[in-house]
Amino acid sequence: MSVPPTHLTTDRMDYGQVVAESWKRQTLLNVVRLRYADAPVFLDVASIINSHTAGGTASAQATLPSGASPDVFELGGTGAWSNTPTVTFQPLLGERFTKALLQPIPPAAVFELLQGGWSAGLVFNTVVGSINGLRNASSGAPPDPGFDELREALARIQRSGDIGIEVVSHESGGAVLFVIRRPTGEVQSSGDGPRVRELLGLPGDSDQFEIVYGMFPRTPTQVAVLTRSMMEIMLSLGFGIDVPAADLASGRVLPGRRQAGDAESVPLVRIRSGPEAPADTYAAVQYKRSWYWIDENDVASKRTFTFLLILFSLAETGQGAAAPVVTVPSR
Repeated sequence: MSVPPTHLTTDRMDYGQVVAESWKRQTLLNVVRLRYADAPVFLDVASIINSHTAGGTASAQATLPSGASPDVFELGGTGAWSNTPTVTFQPLLGERFTKALLQPIPPAAVFELLQGGWSAGLVFNTVVGSINGLRNASSGAPPDPGFDELREALARIQRSGDIGIEVVSHESGGAVLFVIRRPTGEVQSSGDGPRVRELLGLPGDSDQFEIVYGMFPRTPTQVAVLTRSMMEIMLSLGFGIDVPAADLASGRVLPGRRQAGDAESVPLVRIRSGPEAPADTYAAVQYKRSWYWIDENDVASKRTFTFLLILFSLAETGQGAAAPVVTVPSR
C-alpha cells in the first residue's frame, strides 16, 4: 500500500493554519501578561514532522469439501494505517530572548517597511520612539508637535512613490541611505519634501541621508532614529486592553497611561475582555479568570497586530539555535 500524495497538501495546510493561530494567541497572551506585570513566555515551533505508514496483508486458503463443512475456499486480509506527528518546541531564552524582545528594531528596517508598503502612520506610531530629536508619544506624554506633522508628510510622499532606501558601501563598511526624490519635469512639488527636511533639520541641497541609531544626528546629513524594542511595543499594545474594572480597582494590573486628549487616548490595538469570548474573533485567550480578544470586525486592530507579528521577524537578528534532529525511517 502507498500513502496518497494528497496527504501532503492536507498536512501542510492544516498544520500551517494551526501554527498561525497558535502564534497569534501566544502573542496576544503575552501582551496581556505584560499588562498584568507578568513575565512573557514564548515557545517556538522548531519543527513538525509527520510520518504516514500504510501496510496490509492478504491470504487465501482452499480446502477439500466434507459433509461437515461444504466450504472449499477462504479469503482473508488485514490492513494497517498510522499517522505519527512529531512536533518540537523551543523556548525563547538567553541570547535569543534578548535579541528578539529587548534589543531595538534596526533603524533601517523602519524605512524598509515604508518601502515595502506599510503606511508611515502605522510604522512610526508603533516602532519609532524619536527621529532627529522629535519624540513620539510615550508613557502618557503626548508627542512633539512636529512628530505628527512629519509622519503625515512622509505618508503623502510615500503614496506618491518618492521615498526609498539605498545601500551603499564605504571603506568603513556599509551604510543605508534614506532617499527623498525631488519632483522632475511637469510634476509639481507639494512642499512635503522641503517640510520634511525642515522638521528633521536636514540640508535642502541633498536627497540622500544616512540612517543611524540614536536620539540626535552627528552630522547634518544623518537621520537618527531611536527605535523601540519588541518588549516596548508589546507594553504599548497592552495599554489598549479593556481591563476588567475589578482588576483595576484591586491593583492587579498596571494602570492605564492614556489621558483624555492625548495621542495615546486612541490605542494601537483594541483588546476586549469579558467572562466569555465571542464565537467569532481574530484571536482570543484566557488569562486567569477572564477572556481577552480582538474583534474579527476590528480591521485596524487586526492590521496592527499582524504588523506586530511581522516585527518579530525583524527583531530576530541572530541565528537561532539548531533544532533537535529527528530521524524518520523510510520503512
